[in-house]
Amino acid sequence: LPCLLIGMVAAAVLGAISGVLKTQCNVNVVISGIMLNWITLYMTNLILGKVKSPSSPYTLGLQGNNPSALLPSMGLDKLFNNEKSVTIAIPLAILMAIAVWVVLNKTKFGYELKATGNNYNAAKYAGMKENRNIILTMLISGALAGIGGAIYYLSGTAQYTLLKSLPAMGFNGIAAAFLGGLHPVGAILSSFFIQHITVGGAYVDKTMYCAQISDLISAIIIYLCGFVLFMKHAMNTGIARREEKAKAKLAAAEEKGGDQ
Repeated sequence: LPCLLIGMVAAAVLGAISGVLKTQCNVNVVISGIMLNWITLYMTNLILGKVKSPSSPYTLGLQGNNPSALLPSMGLDKLFNNEKSVTIAIPLAILMAIAVWVVLNKTKFGYELKATGNNYNAAKYAGMKENRNIILTMLISGALAGIGGAIYYLSGTAQYTLLKSLPAMGFNGIAAAFLGGLHPVGAILSSFFIQHITVGGAYVDKTMYCAQISDLISAIIIYLCGFVLFMKHAMNTGIARREEKAKAKLAAAEEKGGDQ
């Protein structure tokens, strides 16, 4: 629990910093977020370098060195052939996604967050605290990302590697979000699908497929999902324009009939 809280708080602070830079200096959140990721990466390498395995770039495994830090399985491992990496992380992630959906769709606070994200100026005109909403949105998203990262390593599925580049899992999250229709509950199913592709790509026949086949499929999914959103926007815009023209013709006909 302390590790989860530390990960959540640290990531929430980073998200809030990105939000403040956006509201106060108009810095793009994508750029500031990526720069903060690099800063955090090297700070983490500096800290965890003290617990690195002497014969590899990996940190010491929790399973053998500190098993009490791992998340409990609560009997879930028995449902998956006694797989020790299956912990309460799965139901916890699902509950967080459902909680986000409830907040966004069933509360005034969530409505204001969505309104600010959809149209900053309209939210400001409506009297909402747009700057506060942006900062809170980034803070909450950072906290969720921090919990996700903590869950990943505290489940014992992987050891942290002292990397010189950012892990790809964050970018896979973009694909999962698009594939899930930018919906919290839809992201649950799409995440399982994307992870299945990512993990399965390591087991394909390398004599027939390249090792990057899973990344290629994920990239295609992102492009297709983006294309669907573009087509949806284009169709809605076309329908709106036709309706405006029809209303204009009807108004002109009524005006002409009144003159007669």
